[in-house]
Amino acid sequence: MIRLNSDLHVGTIGGLSTKIIASITCLVCASLPVTGTVIWYNRGRGSKKRRRR
Repeated sequence: MIRLNSDLHVGTIGGLSTKIIASITCLVCASLPVTGTVIWYNRGRGSKKRRRR
């Protein structure tokens, strides 16, 4: 169980294809807070512009 946990964490359980999938998944998960903040910030700025018209 300990070895399986380590393999799943590192992404070596399925070979190179699993490492690639794990890397892409980690990049997407790491970018979600950044993109969410940008969308939230632009949404707040856009609604102020619409109210002034």
